[in-house]
Amino acid sequence: MQVSIYRYNPDIDEVPSMREMEVDLPEGKDLMVLDVLELMKTQDSTLSYRRSCREGVCGSDGMCVNGKNALACQTELASLPQKVTLYPMPSMPIIRDLVVDMTEFYAQYEK
Repeated sequence: MQVSIYRYNPDIDEVPSMREMEVDLPEGKDLMVLDVLELMKTQDSTLSYRRSCREGVCGSDGMCVNGKNALACQTELASLPQKVTLYPMPSMPIIRDLVVDMTEFYAQYEK
């Protein structure tokens, strides 16, 4: 599977970029986007993303998948085309790769 993923490490990158990665998927398994990210992490340990409950409750793995905001743990790979594009959540400050600063979100949630 071909994955185009947003990459940005403020310690070394001047600007963000999209990187293409080829991911070999195991056969016979129902995979979610989060599973693909975990496979990608084995190829590139510097990849950063959030995950927690894996049940769609916490929302920590929110991202933009093929132009739509989604939870990586709830987005079935079978529902997507052969090429997947991953961006961080829009309108939120980016910390690194797919990790966004949720400070403002939590402040609004508290209110």
